[in-house]
Amino acid sequence: MDIATLIGIGAAYLLIVISIVIGGSPGAFINIPSLLITVGGGIAAGMAGFPMGEFIGGLKALLKAINPGLPNPLEMIDFLTDIAKRARKEGILALESNIDEFYSKDPFFGQIMRMLIDGLEIEEIKSTAEASMAQVEQKLSTEVAVWESLGDLFPAFGMIGTLIGLIQMLQNLSDPSALGPGMAVAMITTLYGAILANTLCIPVSKKLKYYKDLKLLFLEAYLLTAESIEKGTNPNILRQKLAGLFGVEVEEG
Repeated sequence: MDIATLIGIGAAYLLIVISIVIGGSPGAFINIPSLLITVGGGIAAGMAGFPMGEFIGGLKALLKAINPGLPNPLEMIDFLTDIAKRARKEGILALESNIDEFYSKDPFFGQIMRMLIDGLEIEEIKSTAEASMAQVEQKLSTEVAVWESLGDLFPAFGMIGTLIGLIQMLQNLSDPSALGPGMAVAMITTLYGAILANTLCIPVSKKLKYYKDLKLLFLEAYLLTAESIEKGTNPNILRQKLAGLFGVEVEEG
């Protein structure tokens, strides 16, 4: 679990609430029509920009920003290197007994190792794997795009709500006492949009992009491992290549 996501978003909202309470009259910051315009309008417009299934999937990806379900790179490097060592010592067919473990680590890795054990040429394995990687990248990129879109739309609808409030306020110029409260309500929608974008949508989209890039690195690592096993590359060389791929330092095993 990525505790930083929860702490960051939670702390941001907490600080905003504390500031409002310290300033007094927190009830002045609650306005249902403004919420409908900003939140409802932003989600509706976001939905219009994506197929329904992909939009809902993008919203659900919020959970991935909290719990991405990805392994530790250092642990994965050790795991892949150990596989290469066993294959070099006992032969590729010896990995057949571990195929279920490979699938449990990642179905993508299991499929690659299944093809390798079955004797497919490495070029055919790479072609199939790269096609699967492209599909994974497209799916993850769409999840990022959904939150980036909402990060743009919430402030935009906040501004629309502000303009609506200003128009309604200008209709009451004959009553100076109503101008102050009217202006306050008009500005609330902009505040809602800015809060949603900067404390939720933008952080989530950045975190999802980070995990998307990391996921693709794992897929590349699986393919690199299969290629190294097929070519009989020294496992220590594979370890260094994997370390370079993830940008970490490892000791030779």
